[in-house]
Amino acid sequence: MSALIRPGADRAAALAGVAPALSSLRQATSLPGLFRLATRALCDEMGFGRAALFSLRDHALVAESVHARGAPHEGSRLLRCLAGAPAPLRPSLHESEVLRRRMTLLVKDAVGDAHALALLPGTRSYVAAPVICEAQAVTLAHADHGPHGPAVTELERRALWAFAEGLGYALERCVLEERLRRHSNRVLALVRSTEASVEELVSPALALPAAIPRIPRSQAASMPERERLEMLTRREREVLVMLAEGETNARIARRLVVTEDTVKTHVKHILRKLAVHNRSQAVSRYFHMGASSVEQGLAASAGGF
Repeated sequence: MSALIRPGADRAAALAGVAPALSSLRQATSLPGLFRLATRALCDEMGFGRAALFSLRDHALVAESVHARGAPHEGSRLLRCLAGAPAPLRPSLHESEVLRRRMTLLVKDAVGDAHALALLPGTRSYVAAPVICEAQAVTLAHADHGPHGPAVTELERRALWAFAEGLGYALERCVLEERLRRHSNRVLALVRSTEASVEELVSPALALPAAIPRIPRSQAASMPERERLEMLTRREREVLVMLAEGETNARIARRLVVTEDTVKTHVKHILRKLAVHNRSQAVSRYFHMGASSVEQGLAASAGGF
């Protein structure tokens, strides 16, 4: 026998484990992490023998996380089996009604009920509840006491409903955080791309009267010191001075308000133009040319960048 039951106003019978179970979800930093914490909490905090979460994709239920109390390896094994075989939803199934009508489900005889999907293998009785995210039933929570455990009760159905409501809010928070991360990464990539374009296209044009052709290191090594110095843009001279001061790329980036990648690019150009192989040689070349010469070059191009 099974019954679809609408959640009532009386929540006094909710299991004491609901509150600590929901509290444990605060540790989640991603959607997969949230699903793992949720199934574990259903077992460890609320006393179910097994718990699973299924997402709704293309009219089928796909396993996202499975946990077995006291047997984590069994949960992992079940997840591998279920994830590779999504369960199609048919209109006649109770689970279809659970998601469509947003109702909780208590199945007392999973073996004899032809309309019960019985997602966990060997289940004799189980409870299920929809998880609502952004006004849509997107996930199904399923729990039982295993093939040899006791039957689930009405009290556990109510407890699962309360937990599923809280899980829905946590799911909305994770979805929002994931969207914010994606947008932040896009904005950061755009800023870095713009910064690199400005550095590449604007700085040389303002620092030098004409474009400087790329000169092989072997040829640059035979050039006079003055010509090598004049090949540096104003920004590259600034970076060279800071290198001579012992600054790291990170500190140079903070001082110039650019990214470390931009600083690394400047350093690479400095090494090539000065015909040296590392930062130490560049600093040595800087002192050999005379710090005052570099600083005078900076002053002369003060209007550039």
